Amino acid sequence: MTTRPGSRLYPLSRVYKLKDEFFPSPGLSDFKDSLTSINLYYPVLLYIFIPEIKKPHIFMNPGSSADDGDPAKPLSLSSYSFLMAVFLLTLASCTERTGRKEPVPGPDSAYLKRQEKKAKDSLAALTRKKKKIYLTFDDGPNKGTRNVLGVIEEEKVPASFFIVGIHTTDTRQQQETWELLQADSTIELCNHSYSHARNRYTSYYEEPGIIVNDFNYSKEKLGFKNNIARTPGRNAWRIGSIDHTDIYESKAAIDSLHSAGYAVMGWDIEWTFDHKTLAPDADTALLLRRIYNLLEAKKTKTADHLVFLAHDQAFQKAEYVEELRYVIQQLKNNPEYELMLASEYPGIR
Repeated sequence: MTTRPGSRLYPLSRVYKLKDEFFPSPGLSDFKDSLTSINLYYPVLLYIFIPEIKKPHIFMNPGSSADDGDPAKPLSLSSYSFLMAVFLLTLASCTERTGRKEPVPGPDSAYLKRQEKKAKDSLAALTRKKKKIYLTFDDGPNKGTRNVLGVIEEEKVPASFFIVGIHTTDTRQQQETWELLQADSTIELCNHSYSHARNRYTSYYEEPGIIVNDFNYSKEKLGFKNNIARTPGRNAWRIGSIDHTDIYESKAAIDSLHSAGYAVMGWDIEWTFDHKTLAPDADTALLLRRIYNLLEAKKTKTADHLVFLAHDQAFQKAEYVEELRYVIQQLKNNPEYELMLASEYPGIR
């Protein structure tokens, strides 16, 4: 390989050495950024490189083969200068584009408002107090009581059974049902009198002493563990500040029952049934809508608390049992509701 006198090789390694001299790593990025901010990056590259290429150098362009015999021809200095400038500028441009992050458009005001509302709604749902519903079943034990108990156990919900004392011994089947009720620790048993007034309500409430004796006898015989009572044939309340009597002529007798130490619980809504066929009202959608409306309008005896009444004898047939299951599932699965025992009602001690 030959060179012109007075010239010297300028290998490519020298180019990289120059880069390291003027842009030592890792300061290159910082140095480049500072220059770029005032649009001096590319001019500085040219300023560094052009003085070097004005010196007498020969850049060797090797032949296609070592055996050709022809000496390597020197590459034009101006051509090399142009190519090297393009190379460095392209390299710098690519590096700059690679490190640049595209701006992410910010959310518009409508989107932010929707997100803010969603967050507030979620927080309100977490902090909102659930409305309490008390499932109560009257007149057991009778032919439908086991079916009701089965649904309560399968759905794993709390429920309170208001027991008529005389029904615990009327038949062998009723006695066995009473034993099943007593053995279930997940439910609550409450006093619904011993005689159920023998369905002669007018005379039953004429003498205050009659009702007190009847409830006391039932409590003594059945061993109730609470003082919650429901009067037969009357929707009466004596709990805390609640004092309600649906039929005024019964007021004195019910007052006497309360004075004897009983918390008298009526109901906010009743799932009615046909007293001849014993079939419950089939319109379960209406029943559930009424429950919702009463709670929303705060028209229950205690706001956000609803006492639900049904009767065991209405659920003797399989189709009616499934209706009961459906209603309970709808109440249980509603995130705004919580099912409770009668003894958890506000004001009951």
